[in-house]
Order: sequence, then C-alpha cells, then structure tokens
Amino acid sequence: FFLPALARRRQKWSVDPRNSAWSNDNSKFGQKMLEKMGWSKGKGLGAQEQGNTEHIKVQVKNNMLGLGATINYEDNWIAHQDDFNQLLAELNDCHGQGETESSVSNQKKAFSLEEKSKSSKKRVHYMKFAKGKDLSSRSEDDLSCIFGKRQKSMKAQ
Repeated sequence: FFLPALARRRQKWSVDPRNSAWSNDNSKFGQKMLEKMGWSKGKGLGAQEQGNTEHIKVQVKNNMLGLGATINYEDNWIAHQDDFNQLLAELNDCHGQGETESSVSNQKKAFSLEEKSKSSKKRVHYMKFAKGKDLSSRSEDDLSCIFGKRQKSMKAQ
C-alpha cells in the first residue's frame, strides 16, 4: 500500500529568478518620479536623506517562536508577572488588606508532605509523589525557578 503525501512537481525557474533585470532597470516609473524630485541612486529617502539605501533583506526564521518573538521571552513574562504582583500588593495595601500577623504565622507553619505521608498509618502517598510535591525541602533558587520569580542577582542590576 503506497500513498504519496503530495504529488511531486518539477519547479520551473524563470530566466531571472532574483529579478535583477528589474532592479537594474533605470526606466521604472517610481524611480523616474523620485529623480524628478531630486533623489538619486545611493541617497536615502527622507528629509535629511537618512533612509535605507539598500534593498530590504529577507531573514530566515529557523525557530519555532512566533513572529516578533525574541529569545529573552522568558524574562519578559517574568517581568510582567512581577509588575502585576507589585500592583496587587499596592492595591491590598491601599484597601487595608495587607498581610496580618495571623496570615504571616500561618505561612511559617509550613509542614512537610513527606513527613506527613511517612507518619500516616495508611500508605497514602508513594515516595516519589511525596518528594515531588513537597516544596519545603527546596532551596530559594529552586522555588524562584518553579514560581517564575526573578533571581536576586537580576534585581540588583
């Protein structure tokens, strides 16, 4: 059983695939109009003739990022998240919903899921599951990577 994905077709290239005959032609309508207004080859467009003098070059996009996306995208969304968290903190302070003493003490009573699963009589959690879910044994760097926070060295800059 053979099913070709697409039928192969021969490509027929034109005599001038780069269109260099058109780019070297001096009788183009637009070029004549610009030359009547004082423009000449080698000058850029604009009031101070500061525009590009070369053709627009095509860049090969060989990554899976979207159009306009850059490699430092991770840093951008972390910055947006930091700004949003700061905005929420300012709103909480403004409306009197800042952290109270009881909420701070509740956060300090962090329990270890691993210890809890070991001490329970039933075999509730398997060890890999308990270690993977327990964040109390993680370092600050690990937590900042997990929650998408900037590292302290990045804030100093």
